[in-house]
Amino acid sequence: MPVVRPLAFSALVALAACQQSPASNEAAAAPAPDTAPGVAREEVQPSPTPVAAPVAAAIQTQPGPKGNSVALNRVAVTGDILTVSMTVSGSTDCCVHVRVEDVSVIDDATSQRISVLKDNSGKWMAAPLESDSRSVTPDSYQSPSVLWFKFPAPPATSRTVSITVPGVAPFDAVPVTR
Repeated sequence: MPVVRPLAFSALVALAACQQSPASNEAAAAPAPDTAPGVAREEVQPSPTPVAAPVAAAIQTQPGPKGNSVALNRVAVTGDILTVSMTVSGSTDCCVHVRVEDVSVIDDATSQRISVLKDNSGKWMAAPLESDSRSVTPDSYQSPSVLWFKFPAPPATSRTVSITVPGVAPFDAVPVTR
């Protein structure tokens, strides 16, 4: 029996060590910040509240129909497609309808007229399309309202284009972003 007592005493000591409070375990496990060699503590400041990105200035602005103003926002080539984005603002008392087939880009280098693309189902690649799928119209309840059109990209040698939209003064010599 003398062998059982030391074994029971060892088990009792081990059990007592396991039953320490969690706070004392954490304190024992973590070295004091000042005593850890080669470790520097750095306070991290919370990041500032995000601020909305500023609205990009329009490339050009032209008067439009019914007292509207049309701002050309983007003329950029991605792959083989030229995207033209514009914002219509001003009067919202009457709808402005633009037939997509009358919107075009003119390659200033070659004087070639480029029409809006159609997708595989024959729909114009423009928005917001009306239910007839032949015209775009700005949202009459929201001003400003965004319109966009997609065209085949002019050759890389063409640095500028001119954009024609019925009822809007032309946007001439607009730089193409590539």
